[in-house]
Amino acid sequence: MSNRDQVLVVDEMSDTADVLRAVLEPRGLSVNRVRRYEPPELPIPDPRPAVVVLDADAQEAPAAQAWHNVPLVVIGQVRITESPVADAPGAPAQRHFLQKPFQFAELVQAVERMIARQRSIG
Repeated sequence: MSNRDQVLVVDEMSDTADVLRAVLEPRGLSVNRVRRYEPPELPIPDPRPAVVVLDADAQEAPAAQAWHNVPLVVIGQVRITESPVADAPGAPAQRHFLQKPFQFAELVQAVERMIARQRSIG
């Protein structure tokens, strides 16, 4: 299994990871979870995951900044303006923002779109 097959969930609650596991693992993806990402104590996993799902309400700003080269789904209370998505290989990683409360179907679709994009450019 390559890094393109891995989704990392950074969330104190297990519900998000549990739902993603139930939906994505039968489709051949691996879903792992850490409660918090606290650099520099917790290094970025090697190989890097294909997508990181980050609960912004439970994390500090450095956690989101650490994933600047990895597609990132940010879940939070505050709506953040999305940065444009570049289609060229080597372009900045894609970001997707979900405002709480959100539907798990929205999250699954966002992760699947990012995985598909990673596979198409790499």
